[in-house]
Amino acid sequence: MPRPRKCRRISACVPCSMFKPNGIPAVELTKIQLEADEFEALNLGDVEKMSQLDAAAKMGISRQTFGNLLASARKKVATAITRGHALVLPQQSQIDTNPT
Repeated sequence: MPRPRKCRRISACVPCSMFKPNGIPAVELTKIQLEADEFEALNLGDVEKMSQLDAAAKMGISRQTFGNLLASARKKVATAITRGHALVLPQQSQIDTNPT
């Protein structure tokens, strides 16, 4: 039986719902879903340049979990870019804009 999933604090604002290659209709593309916690890990680690320890503390998770989320998010983004897939971003309803 797996451990229960720990609640994660997410505060990043998603500017749009999808990134996709130009000129190809979205219905024709393979879609890759970027989860809300992966989006937050990318934002904290790569955009805000926080250390993994500080970013993990801000999200309320372990440093190892943060590293796993960041690696997963980077792989999804790289796959979408290199293979011409659509990257579906988390909906605003999935993001807690008032973290505790």
